[in-house]
Amino acid sequence: MEESIHTQPSSSVETTRTPPHPLKLWAGRLAGIVFGLGLAWLLVELMMRLFFFSLPPRWQLVLHDVRVTPFTDRKLLPDPIWQSDIDYLTINRAVQDYDQFGSAEVHYTVNTETLWGGRVAFRTRQALVDQHVDGVAVGDSFTFCFTDEDDCWVQRLSALTGRNVINMGITSTGSTSHQRVLETFGMPLAPPLVIWQWFGNDANEDYGLALLRGETDIRTTEPAPKVPKLGWWDKNSAVYVILRLYFGPEEDFDASLQFYDPEHAQKGDIALAFGQPYLWSAFDMSQPHNAYGWERSQAAFLESQEMVSDYGGTLLIVLMPTKEQVYRDMAEPLVGVDHMALLDEGRDRMLAFCEQENLTCFDPLPVLQAVAAQGEQLYFTTDMHLNARGNDVLAEALAGWLDDHPDIFAGSD
Repeated sequence: MEESIHTQPSSSVETTRTPPHPLKLWAGRLAGIVFGLGLAWLLVELMMRLFFFSLPPRWQLVLHDVRVTPFTDRKLLPDPIWQSDIDYLTINRAVQDYDQFGSAEVHYTVNTETLWGGRVAFRTRQALVDQHVDGVAVGDSFTFCFTDEDDCWVQRLSALTGRNVINMGITSTGSTSHQRVLETFGMPLAPPLVIWQWFGNDANEDYGLALLRGETDIRTTEPAPKVPKLGWWDKNSAVYVILRLYFGPEEDFDASLQFYDPEHAQKGDIALAFGQPYLWSAFDMSQPHNAYGWERSQAAFLESQEMVSDYGGTLLIVLMPTKEQVYRDMAEPLVGVDHMALLDEGRDRMLAFCEQENLTCFDPLPVLQAVAAQGEQLYFTTDMHLNARGNDVLAEALAGWLDDHPDIFAGSD
């Protein structure tokens, strides 16, 4: 007998889901947006650090204080080897194989040593000083040189002439400082030749040293921009700093951007930027503080001339021009006639002073201009200093001048 099995159809169970609350939905979306933005922010932070030296010069200048990570004091642009000093305004620290950045564009290796156990380091070696010294060079960053040592005009001059010329240049110093360096470190060597490099901001630096030492009550009518107090975000977030640059108060970055050349020009293979605001204030001889500094500069020259001539040496003053003066045809249309006149005034004063006081002065401007006119770039694009080729041209010009004055070393050979 067949049995028939009947099964009852199972009833379908319908599940209904309760839709999420709108607040929860939007909270999730917002969290996703925040996470995405945070991830993008971190990615941009990383990229700006990896490609810092390819960023626009304006960005590099405002980012130089940003740390590589929040867990270290190391900055995107490493600290320089020079530091403030009460006697010289600035001194160099002793370093070996140090990666020095004059700016993000200008990078070179530095070795410096102190002499006779002093606290001031120079771009030379005690072993060279202990030999017979033919000459010493005093000056600012143009003598210290923003190049590798072998490319610096002081060392190049030594190589070209076979003379032992000691580099005693210190960045960010003026004529008063140069006199003190010469008196303390140069005079014990009684060098037959003293090369004194002058630049148009020396009067401004001489005023700065006097102010630092409390030797003047004169106050500038155009004080240097104040460096704002940096918060955590300023020190650790490159993105935050760039956002502030474009959307915050402009004056917050005046201190960093005073060394920024805003005007760019291209002529053949020559690419140069001109017109950093620092020049217009530091070279302005109508300002009382610069006029005061010029008085101190003149006194330093005259006292040093007497100091050197007393033992029969020769003081040669080298007038270092700006890149705007060397490339006047490119710079003047961009910075204007008035600004060019401001740069020329200091040089004109110095040349007149040399003639008035019968000082031996060498003006390399015509030589540099002649080489520049041949299509050669003698200065860095976004930095005020001579590049390796510019240093070489200056060294060759000085070597030629020395060939014309063999009597300088007559008594020392």
